[in-house]
Amino acid sequence: MDTVNHVIVHKLVKEKHGKASVVERAAALAVTEPVRKLILAIHDLYASKASKGYGRFEADEVNYPSSVILRNTFIDQSISFVDGSKSLLSVLSAKAGAVPLATGGYVLMAQVTNAAQVTWFLVAIINNIDGSVIDDKTLEVIDAMHVDLANLRVAGRVNLTDWEKADKDIRYVGFLKQRGEIADYFKVFLGCNELIADTEETKKLVGALKKFAKGQGLDQKAEEDFLKSAFNYCEERNKNDEPLSLEALSNVAWPNEPKKLQEAFVEDGVQISDGFVPDGRSIKALVRLRYKTDYWTVDIDRLALSQGYAHYNQKKGELTLLKLPEGLKAELDREIKDGD
Repeated sequence: MDTVNHVIVHKLVKEKHGKASVVERAAALAVTEPVRKLILAIHDLYASKASKGYGRFEADEVNYPSSVILRNTFIDQSISFVDGSKSLLSVLSAKAGAVPLATGGYVLMAQVTNAAQVTWFLVAIINNIDGSVIDDKTLEVIDAMHVDLANLRVAGRVNLTDWEKADKDIRYVGFLKQRGEIADYFKVFLGCNELIADTEETKKLVGALKKFAKGQGLDQKAEEDFLKSAFNYCEERNKNDEPLSLEALSNVAWPNEPKKLQEAFVEDGVQISDGFVPDGRSIKALVRLRYKTDYWTVDIDRLALSQGYAHYNQKKGELTLLKLPEGLKAELDREIKDGD
């Protein structure tokens, strides 16, 4: 079970095109059951969203001081959680104030440890929303404010456990991605150096799509259609040199249940960054099967298996090519004749 170690809420006051100011809370919140439920709900919601960017802290700690504050708070423990949160709030206010379209809200900061003893720092900007509830005693409909989790747009997370490992290949900072300056300023606030290698991200995406297809128990044609739809979307982005959207890809490739595909992109800590340009060579693995040995190379369209141009005998481990073109048959005939 996940444990909420520390939590606090401050307020960022900011209207569009206005200046930013803050309202600080003096002490951490007691981790009551309602507080715990809210933190874990936000933590789970953040984890479930596919549109995220990933990276590590910027080396420049002067212009990106959040890493220093987090180190002092959680690693060295030279300052308290409350003081660290106030320092982070000051950085957030400065970065938000420089972005005209940024707006404020309640700034929630928490430290969460999961069952595997991985510790996270979570930060999110949330707001209340008007609503209605039915009073259990009077059965009257009454007004009630509640936290608007459905519109969580600004949030980030630092894997404190991975950060301490100092592994240069680990991406331990993440944040929700959205188009425009809002996502950019929050990335700057976190001091996240977003690391996107198009080829590597594409390979991870291809692997996730194939795993998803297998997990749905699709027949061969349905699987081919699914992967072909994903390929077509990615190929168009590649040709136009445009970044993909994992949400848009899900809507195109799995339109009946796009959320289900989005969840597959974040399961098992895959960490596929949103907004990269698909690598043209790597996406071909969605529609082609290719393997090379010292003696031969196989490179066939997946449709060859369902259209009767190839047959794979799983029990015998044999691949048979069918409907050979006349030119290839003639070449093979000459080879056999020469061998005689």
